[in-house]
Amino acid sequence: MPKPYNNPTAFVIFGGTGNLAETKLLPALFDLYTRQLLPDAFVIIGLSRKELSHVAYRTFVRDSILSKLPKSAGAELETFCSHVRFASGSFSDDVSYDRIKQELLEFDKAIGQCTSKLFYLAVPPDLYSEIFEKLKQSDAMALCDGIDSWSRILVEKPFGSDLTTAKQLEKQLCALFTEDQIYRIDHYLAKDAIENITSLRFANSILSDSWNGNRIESISIRLFEAQDVSTRGSFYDGIGALRDVGQNHMLQMLALLTMHPTDVHNEKAMRAGRLSAIESLVMHDTDLRLRAQYAGYKETAGVDPASETETYFKITTHIDSELWKDVEVTLESGKALHTSFTEAVVIFRPLDECLCAADSTPHMHRNVLKLTFSPEQSVRLTMWVKEPGFAFKLQERELVLASHQGEVFRSPEAYERVLYDCIVGDQTRFVSGAEVVAAWNFITPILESFKELPLHEYPKGSVSPIIK
Repeated sequence: MPKPYNNPTAFVIFGGTGNLAETKLLPALFDLYTRQLLPDAFVIIGLSRKELSHVAYRTFVRDSILSKLPKSAGAELETFCSHVRFASGSFSDDVSYDRIKQELLEFDKAIGQCTSKLFYLAVPPDLYSEIFEKLKQSDAMALCDGIDSWSRILVEKPFGSDLTTAKQLEKQLCALFTEDQIYRIDHYLAKDAIENITSLRFANSILSDSWNGNRIESISIRLFEAQDVSTRGSFYDGIGALRDVGQNHMLQMLALLTMHPTDVHNEKAMRAGRLSAIESLVMHDTDLRLRAQYAGYKETAGVDPASETETYFKITTHIDSELWKDVEVTLESGKALHTSFTEAVVIFRPLDECLCAADSTPHMHRNVLKLTFSPEQSVRLTMWVKEPGFAFKLQERELVLASHQGEVFRSPEAYERVLYDCIVGDQTRFVSGAEVVAAWNFITPILESFKELPLHEYPKGSVSPIIK
């Protein structure tokens, strides 16, 4: 793949020694480097409270990459690490930003031109607001204004904890930076498997012509995790399942499944399409709202012994549009379940009249499309065919449209795409501020209603919590 952008670039990672940097960002940057997709001239500057020298941080970076990519040892890794530097300090201390500026200015001086700057906030969300203000006050994002150079900020979800906090965060972001500088990350949008939704819908007439409420009966999205909250008890207890994956990942998947056809190569059109789909979601009084917590959750370190936080939810909703009239949508997710997988199941309506029925018995010959996103990627469609034999009887068979099970192939990791897209300035796979607000506008009333609902309990390893 040719380099679409080759201006010298500085990558500043707030939380440069944290888990996200260690397990995702540093290996992703190295992989882009080995693919020759980073600019020829670049520097990576890590910032954290740890007292490390440049050499010590390079050792940390090297070890992080080798733990994820153990076959990377060699001259290429050593050359990559030579681009790494470190700044020690607190995110609340003005001196820390002075140190970052000094590193950036030294890079500009060494290159002999104005360089582009990417600031990645790999830190807890409660630090966002202060870092935004400090970045703006320090002018670190506006050190120079050269031809083809830019300054961008990458922000991880969650974007707020409800509608009010999301609006406050958006107001602050938009007051300090321009929209083209802000890259809000939902890494699910950067997954190949998730992006395959649009190709299936818009590039195949056999599906495209049937992708509406006249032919589709229901859509279900399930995101199941076998792992419990583990050591993240104090963090998770303030969030819960609906905030953790429902407000972001699952609504983005639903938006891709239900948005109106649009130009997939136009970032504004794609973001507007997802926004419209999320804004069309409505909850009826009769729609299901269910929450539960796995047994033993309250004994987890960092969790309130009287916690009412849900580790599982199941809700149904509808879409207020002519295209999806009367289609029921189900969102279901939970932790400590029997296995881990993410899937969307689309059930098509049976034919009004089936001429293949053997008798007058009611028939329900539905086609079912199952999109499995993880742990393996597959697309499977159930079809009805004749059963072998003398009698004309139907049997259900599964047609595998696409499957990568057992295949050896190299698909970019989500964080490689996130970083690459930010470098080239493509915001298609990033969430707009309007999408964030629309998602919280839908989710916040459900969170409020959860307070009035019973909190059921389910045993660890449940196939799917059965609530009586």
